[in-house]
Amino acid sequence: MFSEKNNHIGSMNDIALILSGCGAYDGSDIWEVVLICYQLEKKGQRPVFFAPNILQKEVIDHLRQLALSDQRNVLSESARIASDQIKELGELSGRDVDALILPGGNGVIRNLSDSLGDEEYLKLNPDIRRILREVCRRKKPIGACGLASLLVASALRDILETPLTLTVGKDPRLIRQIEQLGAVHVISRGTEVIVDSEHKVVSTPASLLKLKIIEIAQATENLVSGVIDFVKFTQNRRSHA
Repeated sequence: MFSEKNNHIGSMNDIALILSGCGAYDGSDIWEVVLICYQLEKKGQRPVFFAPNILQKEVIDHLRQLALSDQRNVLSESARIASDQIKELGELSGRDVDALILPGGNGVIRNLSDSLGDEEYLKLNPDIRRILREVCRRKKPIGACGLASLLVASALRDILETPLTLTVGKDPRLIRQIEQLGAVHVISRGTEVIVDSEHKVVSTPASLLKLKIIEIAQATENLVSGVIDFVKFTQNRRSHA
């Protein structure tokens, strides 16, 4: 899929970012996406963008925080951030990328999953579920910001022998939901990351905790550093195998 990757040029790796729209109330958190991309490129990595080609469940006026009657497409809205570099999520395979990062925002829940009215169960978009499981089975790292940790926990709960360790910050309702999805939760501050070394999953609450921009920058830097460390560790093990 990515012709440059097949040549193994230098140490640049393809890191997939899965977007869920544009704007924290009904899509991806823009600050998180931009700052994650900045940190990836700063560290010599290549962000590649994907989103599902589906209608948003709801469109929110971000000024008044009210639902609108508009219909908008998740892929088209995500392209407001990624421009024409974005591809349909269905085209992504776990073999094509070195790691996967899911920025936060309410679109993670609104557009990438369905809540079935039962807090311990999320029905994920089929491609989200597929790619998370593919990446995990290939022992490649996953990074999750904010609500994205819920998707990771839901997708992987029945294929892991031991529980995931994740964070969504300190909200009791979200902590309960993570635990009901079978994961171990660790309370954390917004800039902190929780590293699950066994499963190569790095998570941070980031914007869930209403951080300043400089704090979101610190959280995303910590997240990206954790993911890249796992990528390098995996590659080093393969080169010495």
